[in-house]
Amino acid sequence: MINLIDLIKDTTAFNTVKGDVESNKLSHAYLILTADGENLTEYLKIFASLAVCKESFPCGKCRACTLIQKDAFSDVIVYPKNGDSIVSEEVNQLIEESFVKPLESDKKIFILSHAESMTVQAQNKLLKTLEEPPQNVHIFIGATSEFPILPTVKSRVKKLEIPTFTHQKLFSVLKEEFTDTERLKEAIFCGDGTLGQAVLNYSDEKLKEVSALIEEIIVDMKSSSDVLRFSTKITASKCDMDTFLSVFELKLRDMLVKAQGEEGLVGNLTALNRVKNAENFSSGAIIFALESIGEAHRRRKFNVNATMLLEWLLLKILEGKYKWQKL
Repeated sequence: MINLIDLIKDTTAFNTVKGDVESNKLSHAYLILTADGENLTEYLKIFASLAVCKESFPCGKCRACTLIQKDAFSDVIVYPKNGDSIVSEEVNQLIEESFVKPLESDKKIFILSHAESMTVQAQNKLLKTLEEPPQNVHIFIGATSEFPILPTVKSRVKKLEIPTFTHQKLFSVLKEEFTDTERLKEAIFCGDGTLGQAVLNYSDEKLKEVSALIEEIIVDMKSSSDVLRFSTKITASKCDMDTFLSVFELKLRDMLVKAQGEEGLVGNLTALNRVKNAENFSSGAIIFALESIGEAHRRRKFNVNATMLLEWLLLKILEGKYKWQKL
């Protein structure tokens, strides 16, 4: 099981709530922002555990922490209960339930997940409770974006953010759960710095296919006629262009590190060994290829035709191989 506490325990958001609990100054309401919609609710449950766990901050193992993770702790109520968005009826339930005293803890915690999808009506219903909550009531609102949240709501909460994570941090948390190290590193590198996207990438068979195709390009693309052949292959695979560029960049970076004599810094040595027979890839050619991929990323933002961009990139890489071979 992935240890989410280990992932977020060093974030400002986690330590702010932890400090508020320790100083007995827990805010009546927090807005937790994260790009990781896949794990948003689980992050909010960790903050709820911070508030009620008596063992540590939080232990993740005591009765309260265990039940919170199962949505079975009577004093922590999670919304939405059904569907993907919180509706006005659920806000009405929250308001009514907020006046019921906690049964197992000294606090009553409400979790509102994916608040970015809440209607204006539902948000407006919540305002009075946010402004004047009953004693010992605390609300953790989670969203992937703050822009759909009404200014009147944001003015009544303490806003915190769970940032995206470094590749090293994600790898340290995921390596015990996902044992294919090479695949995991590629999944993380091609993600957006969130745990959710890294896990989705790892399970994506298309990523493995793209990786193998790029290694074939590195080893076997030797002439302009190969450009059309590989362009056709990539197009037929229907791979995502951004993923293609990211995986290509990852493999070239490892090649550059090796070429510069820093083999200890190689990310995927097994993958690197599969392209060891690549011809005409001097350090200069690799740097030129990386710069071309950087330019391809920039052109993607302007909706350049994917097929034309792909052929341009492969020709640039081929050009760099022969240009730097002659110098």
